[in-house]
Amino acid sequence: MAANGSTRRGYDALWGWFGLSRAAWLTLPRSLMHAMPDDWQRDMACLLEQFDETYRNLPREYSISVNVRIDTRFAPMPDWMGNYRHPDAALLRSFQAEHGEGS
Repeated sequence: MAANGSTRRGYDALWGWFGLSRAAWLTLPRSLMHAMPDDWQRDMACLLEQFDETYRNLPREYSISVNVRIDTRFAPMPDWMGNYRHPDAALLRSFQAEHGEGS
């Protein structure tokens, strides 16, 4: 049971991950996901397969796009974000926090 008395620990954890933001989507750059450890990538692929299997009847006619903004202005997609085939490994590593940092 969670500290707030809820028995839905997974739901509460996911809800809490978004915090007080009004985000309705989770968008992750593929280049950064492929920079994660192999076990993480395997687990993520498994979760995405479960998601696809659960929602296999979603309408397919919709098209979703991602836009990049700097402050409030639209900006071009940075190379590091879109170039998942040939990532700049050193740059991606520079984005990583040391374990324990920021917690």
